[in-house]
Amino acid sequence: MSMPQRTQQTQGRRTPRHFPQGGGGGAFAGLSPLMKVGVLVIAAIIAGVWMYTSRGNTTGPDSESAKAPAVAEIGDCVQNKGSEGSPDMEVIDCGDTKAEYKVESKNEQECEPGQSRFEQTRRGRVQFSMCLSQVAAK
Repeated sequence: MSMPQRTQQTQGRRTPRHFPQGGGGGAFAGLSPLMKVGVLVIAAIIAGVWMYTSRGNTTGPDSESAKAPAVAEIGDCVQNKGSEGSPDMEVIDCGDTKAEYKVESKNEQECEPGQSRFEQTRRGRVQFSMCLSQVAAK
């Protein structure tokens, strides 16, 4: 089966012009199938790395991370909603009966005697630390 032809006038004579087969051009038109797969794999890796590194970075005023200890200031009180082995600190009002610890200092290498040290890590690296003293029982 022959391809349809269209003629074009060139300086008084006709020359045949073929229609392209399949779809039109585009960015992937000239690449081999292996190259196309490679480009898609690289794009997927870049998207995955971006998603992995950006997750958990929601710090809007209504987000859960806005209550996280990273926003705790010196003098704030926190409650451990987790366990001793896996703490989950949340900033709460110091007048609340659930307040367990008061933030005495932040990002210090060592805490004063009698204080507890809380560190939050991400991928094995310390993101911030706090020295905490226990709030007196109410």
